[in-house]
Amino acid sequence: MKRKLIIRIVIGFIVGAIMGNLITLFVNLGYGEGAKVVSEHQVEAFGGYGLAVIFQTLLSGLLGILCIGGISFYDIESWSLLKATIAHSMSILFGFILVFTLLKWVPATLISCLVIATIVIVIYALIWLIMYLIWKKEVEKMNEDLKAYKERK
Repeated sequence: MKRKLIIRIVIGFIVGAIMGNLITLFVNLGYGEGAKVVSEHQVEAFGGYGLAVIFQTLLSGLLGILCIGGISFYDIESWSLLKATIAHSMSILFGFILVFTLLKWVPATLISCLVIATIVIVIYALIWLIMYLIWKKEVEKMNEDLKAYKERK
């Protein structure tokens, strides 16, 4: 289990760092700021382009760790599905709010935090529901296969 967690953490960091920088790049391109991995206000806030890129990469990697590494909550056998879901979703929710405000992607205001929270909760709920339905269907198929196997014996 520790090996699986470490692999998820490493993969999560890499995916998060890449996604955070790519999303910022595409947003900057979309707003006509050019092909920059960080925006000008981040460069000013962090005292230089290099520091802004490093800070954004580290914090984006942290989000990836929370999202992918946090899946390990579901591997704790003594936890219910509800408990694992709450732990995973809350770690992601607070991680997004923290990272978005620290990176200056949104202003550190109550309204911004509520908007982020709403978006994260809705997206998380949709992904959770889709995954639940996929796994439910998979379990039903396994049960049918098991029933057919027992009937053949």
